[in-house]
Amino acid sequence: DVGGGLAVDYDGTRSQSHNSMNYSLAEYANNIVYTIGDICKQYEQPFPTIISESGRALTAHHAVLISNVIGTESYEPEEIQAPADDAPLLLNNMWLSWQQLHVLTDDRALIEIYHDSQGDLAEAHNQFAMGLLDLTQRAWAEQINLRVCYELNKHMDNKNRFHRPIIDELNARLADKFFVNFSLFQSLPDAWGIDQVFPVLPLSGLTEAPQRRAVLLDITCDSDGALDHYVDGQGIESTLPVPAFSAEKPYLMGFFLVGAYQEILGDMHNLFGDTHSAMISMDEHGEASIVEINQGDTVADMMRYVHLDVEGFQSSYAQLVAAKLPPAEQQSVLDELQAGLDGYTYLEEL
Repeated sequence: DVGGGLAVDYDGTRSQSHNSMNYSLAEYANNIVYTIGDICKQYEQPFPTIISESGRALTAHHAVLISNVIGTESYEPEEIQAPADDAPLLLNNMWLSWQQLHVLTDDRALIEIYHDSQGDLAEAHNQFAMGLLDLTQRAWAEQINLRVCYELNKHMDNKNRFHRPIIDELNARLADKFFVNFSLFQSLPDAWGIDQVFPVLPLSGLTEAPQRRAVLLDITCDSDGALDHYVDGQGIESTLPVPAFSAEKPYLMGFFLVGAYQEILGDMHNLFGDTHSAMISMDEHGEASIVEINQGDTVADMMRYVHLDVEGFQSSYAQLVAAKLPPAEQQSVLDELQAGLDGYTYLEEL
């Protein structure tokens, strides 16, 4: 028994990164077999049956999480007004950086404007905390900083190695927020707990070139419910290139290599329960078929999990309905409650 430890190449880099593996499955097997074989030959022992316990490598690939994007939030550039005549010096300095951006476009000037802008924003936050700037002035400082970042991003050159780290920071700052109908804590707990990287891809708009960069957030109330790292062609990035979102048609995201322990480790933060799941089989011709569908937890399931008396709640609610509403309306209200209790813990299409 050679135990476990066989790695999974989550980021696809075939490197020594803790999210990758810098050897092949054949190399792993050869090293074990030849080492044991050499020892058996040396001591004239019979060759054993070799058993491994590579749980992660065996299970990671078997599951994919698919969820829909329910909304987005993106930065739209706004017209910037000059600061008031009596504005603090800091705000005037930020205005000066904004004006310089329109005339100074050489590489060094762009980098200097970026550093000045970020330093000024940090100082604006400090002065606001000390009461030297009011809320309106802080908002103006943040607005002009975002606009400077937006314009800088258009001038930066990805081929310039001095620009690349700044481009990464600008992409993260200006990225769209994609709100995805799932709970990170339930379905991808390792992404939150140990910064595990999972390959994520849009499953919609596959014939379109990526037009935006996005960060993915779940629907829990927790600010930790976001993916911070994404597998990209250049390695690990802080944002994900995606096709543009349209509310007029479904937009699906796929989370891959989640078969190793994510479902069993997931918790019920905000009472989001198990998701629906489907077992898929592939025949010898590569055709897929659905073998089994398992329904996820309902609202009533989760209430019972935290020891709430669902039946008692329904009884009390029915008494209130009977006392407060006319008979013609009572049944529809009770039916709506029942539908809610029987419903999915995640957002559903009406």
